[in-house]
Amino acid sequence: MEKYDEKAISVLARAFADNIKNVRFDYEGFIQKDNGDGTCQVIVNQQRYDIKNGTALTFEPGNKCLVYCISGDFNRKVIIAKL
Repeated sequence: MEKYDEKAISVLARAFADNIKNVRFDYEGFIQKDNGDGTCQVIVNQQRYDIKNGTALTFEPGNKCLVYCISGDFNRKVIIAKL
C-alpha cells in the first residue's frame, strides 16, 4: 500500500474546493432579437452573443432570460428559461 502525504492531499483538496466555488453556470441575459435560426442575440455581462434557444418559448427584444453554461464552460451556453 502506498503512503500519501496527508498535508499535501489536504492542500490540494482545499484548492479544488475553492476553484469549484468560483465556477458559474447560470447568467441573466437580455434578448436583443430572435435570429430566426434557433438562436437569439443576447446581452450577457454587457457583451453580445448569439445563443441557442433551448426552450420552446418565443422571445421578444427586452425579455430577460436565463443562460446556462454547460459544465461551467462559457463557450457552451444555451438559453433555458424566460425570467
